[in-house]
Amino acid sequence: MEKPFDQQLSRMSKNQLLILRAMLVRTDTIMTTRELARKTGIVEKQLGGVLSALSRKQVQDEHLIEAMGRDGGYGLRWRLNSKAITQVLAVNKVKLLILSYN
Repeated sequence: MEKPFDQQLSRMSKNQLLILRAMLVRTDTIMTTRELARKTGIVEKQLGGVLSALSRKQVQDEHLIEAMGRDGGYGLRWRLNSKAITQVLAVNKVKLLILSYN
């Protein structure tokens, strides 16, 4: 049987997976919207919707990503919730799913 996080991953869009991959590299770091746009190549206007969808996703009653306040009036800062996922397992699964889109 699939674990709850595996089920969530298999339902994510490519853009959601790209953001998740960027955040998994630096799990303890708070990232700005601009940083995420630069690292993923997602247009900033689309990024808001993707981040919003990720912030609503829950794994065992824990939000996948969390807003950590405003970024100087420009946008929000985001942090991956390490309670919701296991980094080592997630990195490999996210890479495989991204490759399946190419």
